[in-house]
Amino acid sequence: MYEENNNAFALKDLVLKILFAVLVIFIIIWLFPTKGYIDKAINQKLGTSNGQVFNTNANIMKEAALGYFNGTRLPEKEGDTKKLTLKQMLDEKLLVSFTDGNGKHCNNNKSYVEIVKNEEDYKMKVNLNCTDKKAYVVSYIACTDGVCSKKKLTEENTSEQVAEKSVTEEKSSTKQTTNTVNVAKSVSVAKPKQATKRGYYTNYGSWSAWTTNKVTGSDTRQVETKTERVQIGTTKVQNGTTLVEFYPRKLTYSNGAVIYVCDANYVNEGRYMKLTMCKRSVPRYETKPVYSNVTYYRYRDRSYIN
Repeated sequence: MYEENNNAFALKDLVLKILFAVLVIFIIIWLFPTKGYIDKAINQKLGTSNGQVFNTNANIMKEAALGYFNGTRLPEKEGDTKKLTLKQMLDEKLLVSFTDGNGKHCNNNKSYVEIVKNEEDYKMKVNLNCTDKKAYVVSYIACTDGVCSKKKLTEENTSEQVAEKSVTEEKSSTKQTTNTVNVAKSVSVAKPKQATKRGYYTNYGSWSAWTTNKVTGSDTRQVETKTERVQIGTTKVQNGTTLVEFYPRKLTYSNGAVIYVCDANYVNEGRYMKLTMCKRSVPRYETKPVYSNVTYYRYRDRSYIN
């Protein structure tokens, strides 16, 4: 009977120890959260959610592309496209390597910046392919003297207002010009005394042949001009070099020994015990046409008869 009571107390004591251990473990977990929980809390505290990281990385690529796409790197004709992958940007040291919201690197080949030439501006597409998000952002940029920046809508509105103002001023100017012409006509009609003139001009004759000799107009000579781009000659332009071989200078000593010499103006300068062809870089030229703007004149005359 005594042994049974001891066994019961021992079992009860074991159960209480197990419950106490579980309670201690629960309290430790509650007081000391896991690393993932901590990281999540830090991200929420600092505001570095996956979406914000993605937007930051996209802006980094866009700013780097604005510095890269300028001058000759811009597409020239309307509709032309040029593309720069994230790998190329990293290779060119345009930016440093970054990670997405999951702490992993984005796809270097599927992430890229693409720029398209429009009629008056450029369309830039920043495509980012990462583990946390895959999306692209489109913006429009304007380039002046080869330097590009994001196009502002306020600038576009200002341009439209200026254009609208110019049209208004042009209409006003046209109206004033029309009024002036009408006044001139009325003044002309109001001078009947001009008929007292005895002399008059004959009709113009035929046009002369076009000539490069300058011709000046007058009351009796009407002159027309035209300018054309004409080839006026040719010029030679070096487009590289060619390696040409020449026979070396041969020296024979009194003891019968023979050596071959390539002088200092040869690529393989030196003395040789056997026949070695000397090599020299010779400039290579090509003939290109030379153009110039040439102005042509033609005229036709009339006479004044008293």
